[in-house]
Amino acid sequence: MWTRSMGSTRVSTAKLAVLLAGLSAIASTAGGCAIQGVDLETETTEADDPALQPPRRVLLCQQGLSDRTTGWDKGLFALCEAAEKEGFTLVRDGDYPAFGALDENGAYAALFDELDENGDGVVDVYDSIGAVHLVGFSWGGINVTDIADRLRKDERILSSRRGVAAMVLLDPYQPTRWRAPVPANVAFAWEYRQSYTSDNDCSHDVSLGLGFNGLTPLAKSAATSCTVYDLDAFAGKVGHCDVPSVATQAALANLLELRDYEPWADYAADCPLK
Repeated sequence: MWTRSMGSTRVSTAKLAVLLAGLSAIASTAGGCAIQGVDLETETTEADDPALQPPRRVLLCQQGLSDRTTGWDKGLFALCEAAEKEGFTLVRDGDYPAFGALDENGAYAALFDELDENGDGVVDVYDSIGAVHLVGFSWGGINVTDIADRLRKDERILSSRRGVAAMVLLDPYQPTRWRAPVPANVAFAWEYRQSYTSDNDCSHDVSLGLGFNGLTPLAKSAATSCTVYDLDAFAGKVGHCDVPSVATQAALANLLELRDYEPWADYAADCPLK
């Protein structure tokens, strides 16, 4: 359904509206649809009608399984805050730009609150449209796929607003879930992974030398554009905790432009379906 690229410039509100309209056609077998778009070309000037306002870009980030003071999530905070400077509404965990790995419930609750603009306990036409974007590193990379699936199933949300515009997974890993599942309500997904554990990798000692290596994700729907990059294949020996910083520029292009990062085009691979 989606082409590999949407152009080389940042996505305008008009293009984003087209994306959101297209997302409404994506539904999983469980019946959850994606976000419904609005036609910005014929938009009225009634400022008091939330449904007629340009879509808000809402971003939620989630960390890996580490203390926030260790610096293991190198570059994740900077990536999320860079997107915020470009106009994204960043869902923060207090002063932090990303939620901890063990606080998936808190992260989802904060995302829902952001989407429920008028605070009435439901997300519907009385709230402005929020185009959800998700970024997760390591343990948090698996978590954000769960958050997307929770969004898909949440009956408090209008079915046409349960979609995710873009998801960026940074070496997603949990011991029993090495392959990140990309739910059917996600329009665009990118994963940046590393496949070789070097001796100085942050995950080397805590994993008895095995390392935390994210595997290729599995897309649940052919309607999702899902792309994966093995950084070790072209960017040198990239440690697990280095992935966010190494992939920052690529991830920003994904979020801002909804397209692949052109300098790495030769290394892009499609995700398998399951």
